[in-house]
Amino acid sequence: MDHTRDNPLKRFSAFWIAILLATSFGIALIITQPFAPDKTDKAYEMVGEGRLEIKEEIDRAQNDALNEAALADALQAQAKSFDKNTESKGSMPIPSAAPASAEKPAE
Repeated sequence: MDHTRDNPLKRFSAFWIAILLATSFGIALIITQPFAPDKTDKAYEMVGEGRLEIKEEIDRAQNDALNEAALADALQAQAKSFDKNTESKGSMPIPSAAPASAEKPAE
């Protein structure tokens, strides 16, 4: 913009005109939204219903096949193995474990 034609009143009015245009466009979109066509595909919905039925059948079969008692026993065994701070040959040292010389008391 040419500096001779620039003044604060023109900038101020241009700002509010832009705000008014953006707001009116948003209001127009909100008003016309109910008249917009629904873009869901009927064939996709029909195939989706079949897929949901298959998924429900698979979920039911998995829940029936799940042995919760064996799972709880396996989790308990795993938790007990985590409590042990034993190092196997070639394993990395555990930072929280005490050094080997401190484990044996000096006599």
